[in-house]
Amino acid sequence: MEIASQTKSPAVSVVVAAFNRAQLLPRTIDSLVSQSFKEFELIVVDDGSTDHTFEVLKAYGDNVRVFRQENRGPSAARNLGVRHARGRWIAFQDSDDLSARDHLQSLFDFIQTRLDHGLVFANGGYLAGPQHDRETIIPPAKSRRLAARGVTLGDLFDKSIFRLQASLIQKSALESVGGFDESIRVGEDLDLAMRIWLRYPVAYLDKVVFFYRRHEGNLVGNSELRLTDNIRVIEKLARESPRAREILGPARIARRIAYRYYRLAKNCWKRGEREKARRAIRQAVSLRPFALKYRYYRSVWV
Repeated sequence: MEIASQTKSPAVSVVVAAFNRAQLLPRTIDSLVSQSFKEFELIVVDDGSTDHTFEVLKAYGDNVRVFRQENRGPSAARNLGVRHARGRWIAFQDSDDLSARDHLQSLFDFIQTRLDHGLVFANGGYLAGPQHDRETIIPPAKSRRLAARGVTLGDLFDKSIFRLQASLIQKSALESVGGFDESIRVGEDLDLAMRIWLRYPVAYLDKVVFFYRRHEGNLVGNSELRLTDNIRVIEKLARESPRAREILGPARIARRIAYRYYRLAKNCWKRGEREKARRAIRQAVSLRPFALKYRYYRSVWV
């Protein structure tokens, strides 16, 4: 269901997926509506909300194009928004985060000399102040290095530095790689970024363009889902991309997956889920049989 539309084709389409965000969504939309860049349309997909998210959206009238679907998760909601997008470039914002006023202008100016790129992305900050002993999601020194030397597949793979909220993606690139994997609920941004990197140039801008808002409802707060989906993303990459396997190497891939299984095992053990912990630590050992830490926990738990 569409509430409003605009007649002029925009340069950028901003897509927001929202599920039960009536309390947080207005500040997010306000931060987008007040952008210094004006050549964009704002699309919000209500992903089957059961609160009054839809009523909140109606209040914005022609400023927002709104679509609704049954609850299918953020990846499916974003894919729906992209299908309706009229801009050549797609930006995304989470329904609980805020955009800097020059968010879109900074990214759009940056890609004017990189029109062949599939993806450009930047840094983000923390709305509540410094976290993890830093003020930005990507540490400042690393942010400068990425901007200077470019983004490698290893950069994306090792530290999951990519944030969808800080990106501008060419719509044709999104469509050519098949959009978001709707089976992944956490880590879908990493999966997408790596698939795009393998087919298109990717660039990085050393600038904070959005602010992450931590709260009790953050989906990424589900540590088990985050770890299991991250494992699925890496296994999918290794399974489907011979080029990625060649670039990263089997040992690097095994090390990353094993560490995720180890983290999963520790989390399960702390929650008293002993058998799940044992299964996970066995997986870690099978991938890295000579890692003493993993073998130690296996011996203690099993």
